[in-house]
Amino acid sequence: MKGIISSHSALTAYQRQTAVDPVAVPQSPAQRESAMSSTSVRAARVSISAEARALAVGEPAIDQGKVERLRGAIEAGSLRFDSQVVAQRMIDLGE
Repeated sequence: MKGIISSHSALTAYQRQTAVDPVAVPQSPAQRESAMSSTSVRAARVSISAEARALAVGEPAIDQGKVERLRGAIEAGSLRFDSQVVAQRMIDLGE
């Protein structure tokens, strides 16, 4: 076939570097385990913080200190809202 490079030093080096089969055939878990045990595998260790997990599943972060301060103010009857600020924030969020 014309136009196909079958042997070139760059191609050969690439094939050795990537060590990828030309056709990927689905393997059973046992075949994958066997293949991985016969080759060296480098893996990265990743840790995900509780805050990142909460963000990933859509759970809002809860500031327990703020919750307690608000609860205390409500119970004491000292919680006051500035209606102008509340109205402006409602307008801002509606845009």
